[in-house]
Amino acid sequence: MWQEDLVPWLWDSGELGRAVRTARIPYAATLTHTTSGTTLLLVERPGHQLGYLIGAFAPESFEEGYGDPHAPRSIVLPPSPVPAAQVITDRYLPAYDRAVHARRMETVATVLDRIRIEHDAWAAIVASGRYSDATPLDIDGLGVVTEEFLDRAWRGFLTVLDHAPALLDRCRLADTPWPMDAEALDRLADAVIGAEGVREELIAGAPLTRQERNTRMWPAIVTWLTDSEAFLRQAHSSAPHQRPALAVSAPPRALPPARPTPRR
Repeated sequence: MWQEDLVPWLWDSGELGRAVRTARIPYAATLTHTTSGTTLLLVERPGHQLGYLIGAFAPESFEEGYGDPHAPRSIVLPPSPVPAAQVITDRYLPAYDRAVHARRMETVATVLDRIRIEHDAWAAIVASGRYSDATPLDIDGLGVVTEEFLDRAWRGFLTVLDHAPALLDRCRLADTPWPMDAEALDRLADAVIGAEGVREELIAGAPLTRQERNTRMWPAIVTWLTDSEAFLRQAHSSAPHQRPALAVSAPPRALPPARPTPRR
């Protein structure tokens, strides 16, 4: 893989992202957490005799990460392996977790806001009997406008399905001032399960018509529009904090010495 091929997938707002875009990186390695799927990129620090940079690739559900304002900042690692591992555990990974959480929250909130705006526009057209340009709306046109709106809502809601479950899993009602949100969170979780079932059927090739899909998924979207305020405040309150330090059972192997950056 060419170095430039990494740029769209790097999720970094610091030195690592700039270095990969502007300097030759002779040696690098990826580090993957097998449980969470977090993939880090370790590179020799350009322009320095010694030293490494650590950053991350975008999580799979984020697609490309380049230019994302939520991206965490890469950090410079100390030269010794034990302090380097500690810095990754205590500083970088907590910052990465918070960035993932914030990005998921904004993504879900943005999609729901867009669906709500489009729903209001659709409702206004139905109520007035006219398109937005004041052209009269007949029964066939109403059907077309409704189907187009529901299609867009479904496509947008797929993004909610990609990100909302992880946020719901983090919500801890007992740790917030709003225990009364319990029923709302239950409704949201049930709605996700129902909509995810529709998506899985479609992926498996089930012969659902467009109307059947829209009829089954719309109640889930309505639930998320209705209870979005409770969800967002709970998700905000559940933002991750410091990860617990990992116990080191055996001294890690020393990192190889960084090679000087070749002169051009």
